[in-house]
Amino acid sequence: MWAITHYDALKEALRNEPEAFVRNMTNWRALAEGDIDRANPMVAMLDGMDSMLQSNDPDHARVRRLVQKTFTHRRIQHLRPQVEAVVADLLDRWEEAAAERVVDFKSEFAVPLPIRVISDLLGIPEQDSGAIQDLTTRALSGTHPGVMEEFWAFIDDTIERKRARPDEGLISALIAVRDEDDARLSPKELRDNILLFYVAGYETTMGVLTSGVQALLEHPDQLELIRTGQVAWSQAIEEILRWQPSAATLPMMFTARDGVRIGDVVLDQGEPLLLAYLAANRDPAVWEHAEEFDITREAQAHLAFGHGPHHCLGAPLARMELAVALPAVFERLPDLHLWGERPGPAPSLLMHHPATLKVILARHVGRGASMIAA
Repeated sequence: MWAITHYDALKEALRNEPEAFVRNMTNWRALAEGDIDRANPMVAMLDGMDSMLQSNDPDHARVRRLVQKTFTHRRIQHLRPQVEAVVADLLDRWEEAAAERVVDFKSEFAVPLPIRVISDLLGIPEQDSGAIQDLTTRALSGTHPGVMEEFWAFIDDTIERKRARPDEGLISALIAVRDEDDARLSPKELRDNILLFYVAGYETTMGVLTSGVQALLEHPDQLELIRTGQVAWSQAIEEILRWQPSAATLPMMFTARDGVRIGDVVLDQGEPLLLAYLAANRDPAVWEHAEEFDITREAQAHLAFGHGPHHCLGAPLARMELAVALPAVFERLPDLHLWGERPGPAPSLLMHHPATLKVILARHVGRGASMIAA
């Protein structure tokens, strides 16, 4: 497969759908002709998917309009007090634990926060949160054959429970759209888009939270600019999203005809294209010193949430969670430091964030102890 790694090329490709590009695995010529094994992890992850991420117009536009009826700005803003309460609760527990030991920021804060928020939005009971985390992590790793069957079974069971006992959550609202609006949202579209909400609502925000704290702790001079009011949190968050988006690559678009040109490359119909958001966000043709984390740089539209018709519906929710969580972490725990060896990346075909993020309160570091080197 190919990867679109340059900013201008990726933005143009995303903007030009469906003139030159289409989505959905049925458009992968080599797969249709049997040259690609359907057991391939990338294929198994997406085969048969009809979520908004993998659909084309007019179906994409139809489903997106239906989802937008339920995933409203008002619904997201109503979540803000809940996000603030969850952040405060997690920090209460975390601060108590940090007083005694080294703490993994990722597992004890960055994971439970978006899990609890997306569960509240979707109407998922707290006892199912662990299953969402486990299924999402294993599905995105690409190393667990059969996990998608488990995920579908979990979603089907959730739909039946919500249909029997509807509530105020987003899943019940989507079921109502499906059942009351002339079946304009098919059973498969309902299931596939619930899966999309699970994955996008948890994994991406969790990754940016983890990477954002790591970036600021590794660059204390820039954290000081925020603390002294020289740079706003909103500007710092946009640089975190540019520099370390959770979705390093997303699958997949396919050329819709022969002779599609991307930069200097001309492709025939049915070629697979990975959308390399992390690479595009560090394109040196767009950002000076693009590999450097710099919260003072002038605003430039990054692609962390995509672009064009498939721009992420959840971007306002993700930004709101980051805007609540990151200031709270550094205000409540001003002497937070990284601890131990620099962590490697979490195993995933698509996502990019640290596998762990060990931290400690500086007041507990004894003489001669060693914190991480930035």
